[in-house]
Amino acid sequence: MRKVLKAIKKATDVICWLLIILFALIMVTSFVTQVTGNTPSLFGYSLFRVSSGSMEPELMVGDVILDKTVESPETLKEGDIITFEGIGMFNGQMITHEVVKAPYTEDGKQYLQTKGIANDIADDPIELERVRGIMICEIPILTAFFNIFMSPWGFLIVIGLILFIFVDELITVIKILTGNDKSAKEAEDINDIIGRIQSHSTDKDEET
Repeated sequence: MRKVLKAIKKATDVICWLLIILFALIMVTSFVTQVTGNTPSLFGYSLFRVSSGSMEPELMVGDVILDKTVESPETLKEGDIITFEGIGMFNGQMITHEVVKAPYTEDGKQYLQTKGIANDIADDPIELERVRGIMICEIPILTAFFNIFMSPWGFLIVIGLILFIFVDELITVIKILTGNDKSAKEAEDINDIIGRIQSHSTDKDEET
């Protein structure tokens, strides 16, 4: 039974550590994005979080999506969902909309046009160089984690996880401080026995 409980404890510790690491990654990603204005990318893949309802019901507010860098923007087609750097009043912001007009050339420059599914009118045409990625999928599990950890209760949840991981250690410390730690007493007894044996051996050597 003890082995089963220990195995369960180890499993829960691993899960809690994974959650804490994920929370740390979420915080770092959010911090870097806010400070630099750029979303961290790994091997050409980036995570974006939907902040408006312009793509509903395809994408809801708070959804986390995975984008891949577009190496050849001219290959984009109508129906693709892309993330691009906005222009005009949205300059510097990342926007995720659906392509409604495939790339075309005008005055020597390449453009495409997008539109939010929930919007009545299309966006202004944007240059292909403003495209940051094409959506691969929405990640429900990360959406759930973001919604939990980025909420006012997120920090308290993490603190609770940390306390849960170290609850055994805290109990052990309390037992030691109150003098109720059996393992510590047993260790002291063993040390006493070893000390007496060593002392007895020394006495014999002196007699010899």
